[in-house]
Amino acid sequence: MLSALIIGVLLIAEASSDPSLDPLFYHTGACQTQHQKEEDDPNYYASNSGIPHSPSSSGFMATHSTHRFLSVHEQTAILIGEGKHGVWRFQENGFIRVYRHKDKEGIPAERKEAALDMERLEETPETRGHCEENNRLFDILLYDYKNLDPNHEFNYAFGDSEVSEEGWLNWLDLPIYHAKFGGKYEDHPPIDLPIFWCQVSSANFPHIGSTWHYMKAQPEANKIGPLGKRAGIDIQENFSDVVRFKFFPDAGVWANVGQGNEETDRMPQTLEELTNRAQTVNFQRIDLSKVDVELYVMERGYHNGNDTYLSTIFVLLDKENPEQHSYIRPEGRYYDGLVKRGHEIINKVENNAPALPIENETELKKVYGLATYGHHHMARIKYRLGGGGCPTKGGDVSGYPWGDTGSGFPTNYEEITPLCDGFLMDIKAFANLGQSWDQEHLFLGNAGRGFEGKTEVMFQAQANHYGVYTDPYNAGKTNPYELDFTADHKIQPHPGSDSSGVPVVNFTVDFGVQGEPIEYVNVTIDFSPRACLAELSGATRTTGLFSITAGLLMLWLL
Repeated sequence: MLSALIIGVLLIAEASSDPSLDPLFYHTGACQTQHQKEEDDPNYYASNSGIPHSPSSSGFMATHSTHRFLSVHEQTAILIGEGKHGVWRFQENGFIRVYRHKDKEGIPAERKEAALDMERLEETPETRGHCEENNRLFDILLYDYKNLDPNHEFNYAFGDSEVSEEGWLNWLDLPIYHAKFGGKYEDHPPIDLPIFWCQVSSANFPHIGSTWHYMKAQPEANKIGPLGKRAGIDIQENFSDVVRFKFFPDAGVWANVGQGNEETDRMPQTLEELTNRAQTVNFQRIDLSKVDVELYVMERGYHNGNDTYLSTIFVLLDKENPEQHSYIRPEGRYYDGLVKRGHEIINKVENNAPALPIENETELKKVYGLATYGHHHMARIKYRLGGGGCPTKGGDVSGYPWGDTGSGFPTNYEEITPLCDGFLMDIKAFANLGQSWDQEHLFLGNAGRGFEGKTEVMFQAQANHYGVYTDPYNAGKTNPYELDFTADHKIQPHPGSDSSGVPVVNFTVDFGVQGEPIEYVNVTIDFSPRACLAELSGATRTTGLFSITAGLLMLWLL
């Protein structure tokens, strides 16, 4: 039985329709919080000034027994993991892979080339004779081939069965300009930048599901920056959901620039080299004042499976040397589509040894990848995780470490190598899920329920004469900031247990602008145990595991 040893009070909340047991509002009405409201109060889930309480959730995820903690409080997400987390590199190739829906008719294999350019035809004298068959096949492509989606089932497994027994294509890679996508990427910038990534959760992230599912429904989720668009992160058919983060000030990105000897700094590539010399490494911080970086948490599945995973990803660009990372393969339907639309293509030659600005260095430094899976992965065989070597090419990771494996996803360039752990990142970041807090109208005293449309708010205070100097040092002086709520100009002594006889004074504050609370999107979340926890819990269904410790720490085990 799964258990957690935590000093504090443990509360298991059984599945219930009672909103007071909503795991995302475990803090509302907690003891010693001056909540002062009964559960039938319409403002029960609000502060005493009417500001709606925001959902709160926390959890963890791990790979390689290395943990990352993700929390959401007051519409601010905080991600804390390990420093110098190794990443690989991949680059999207401008295509979207679509899979034949389970047990549906597919596109015949011999029509593959035609399907890659297929669109619905209007019957004309020129199209008569093949228009009907073309449109029938286009409808199959439109409705019976789906992009990566855990809600659909497919007749396909990894990359081993492109053609079904019936002779139908199990999958197709279509350029983003294909008619199937309705022209929504017609104005998309060239996808010319790589993504640096590492999977940071297990399948379906059992210990953090509720936190992530809340996050990805919020207003700032799936908003992609300019570098992210150049990396194709906004191609929703390939990327399920993303949330953009920012590094904390002391966190950043590191690069292995070697120790100054090219012969030992470069990655060993043969068995003889691997067994006879050590690769010399030297990780130094990239100068982020000279490099633009966009950081995201990504949800994405592999192949067509129902499981999805969370990964940390970032895109970077040297402001003065943009060609260091830019690349478009000068061949194929995506390239042809770019040329047709008049896009500028910065670089047509892949760069697998980029150079970057390093802190306290005047010259760009070449980055070296490692031969290992990762700089913390010296014991994968011991712990039965398999593999241990860097795949050294892009494309579908497939059945790593066996067979002809790539290092990412099917829609990646093979020639953009992963540079395994040539780059590292500090997993220490935050994200606004709602409005930025630098807006003057947020959180004001007139932002709560009942003050909509009002700049003036009536306040009340029990009468007293505040600020009268009594220290002998100030004898004979008057406090210029005295505040007198009384009619008799006297200090009000403590009235004891009954203060009803003390006058109450009404007064008004005009805020000048209409205040607003931080916004959040209501989300319906299934709190059933996920993945490994479902196997452990059996038939028992819980909605949460709460721990009240110093600061009221909540650990999601769902």
